Amino acid sequence: MSPLAIAAYNILRLRVGRPEPRITYAELAEELRDAAPEFEHVWHRSQELYAALGDVGRECRRLRLPPLPALVVRADTKRPGAAYYAGKCSGSVSRGAGIAAWRQDLERVKRSAYPPR
Repeated sequence: MSPLAIAAYNILRLRVGRPEPRITYAELAEELRDAAPEFEHVWHRSQELYAALGDVGRECRRLRLPPLPALVVRADTKRPGAAYYAGKCSGSVSRGAGIAAWRQDLERVKRSAYPPR
């Protein structure tokens, strides 16, 4: 995992167990910028941020844990952006089914423990 992905993983894993663990893309980008000067260029629409979240999801699968990126949501819908669903749903799966799968992921994340990286 890249240094950005590791930092994102660590921020997200510490949110598990909070009453409301979800975090917006903008809030995550701000926390990353605050975490290290090397991330001062990361914003909520950075392709680098999206790639790092993909790395975090792959690491979760490798660890056989639910995907931490399920915690990262858009400010307006309080659900993940399209990139989250792209990896989970083929073109034949309805939007409603994708949202239902995310909600399942979110509940599984809330009940899981993630090791430090």
